[in-house]
Amino acid sequence: MFNVVTKAISIFLFVLWSTTVSANIIITDFWGENEGVEENFSFTEEGITLTVSAWNINVNSDQDVISPWVMLSGDAGVYKGSTGLGVVSHADDGSDLDGGSSDELVSLGASVDDLDEGLLFVFSEEVNFLGFGADYLSSNDDLNLSVVNFISPGVIETNDIFIDREGQYDGYDIFPIFPGVVGTAFMVWVDGNDDDVRIYEAAFTKVPEPTSILLFGLALVGFSLRQRLTKK
Repeated sequence: MFNVVTKAISIFLFVLWSTTVSANIIITDFWGENEGVEENFSFTEEGITLTVSAWNINVNSDQDVISPWVMLSGDAGVYKGSTGLGVVSHADDGSDLDGGSSDELVSLGASVDDLDEGLLFVFSEEVNFLGFGADYLSSNDDLNLSVVNFISPGVIETNDIFIDREGQYDGYDIFPIFPGVVGTAFMVWVDGNDDDVRIYEAAFTKVPEPTSILLFGLALVGFSLRQRLTKK
């Protein structure tokens, strides 16, 4: 009976410890000084660097990929304004994160200039991504979030976490993920021609080092053995 109780307590303490170690939420704000358009922007919080770049994709209403993700460069890229991050895809594009009407353009045989836009968040180490905040929301705006895997430099694949999630409020709102998603790269993107927002902030936590978890586990084992010897 003692062994069963000890193991149960150890498991409970381990779970409690591993969740509280990573429970310090880190919030990176993207608002502030207007810095214009760059290929990427980097932000560092508590030793973790987040690099944000701008990408385009062309998907239809069924999420079928018509043309794959392409990173923007040159005069196009991430727009950092006083109210958050957006994407500038070309000279005639606005500075918000906005979706395109590419299905209609393709069906008419025209060139595709108005593609769906995304902001790629790449962290310098594995994190538990908790979500992001968006501004300039209205009732017709919805956003997507995907985990990103790099096939090769400049070539990515995405696994969707949610598609077309609407905010609860106009203006500013958060798009949380509970209890979070562990990874190093995430795409925040839009695919509707009515979508037009700024990304205001992102929230994440550090992932506990495996060595720290191992040491704590060994300490629990030692505690269990000492308790057993004490009872004898």
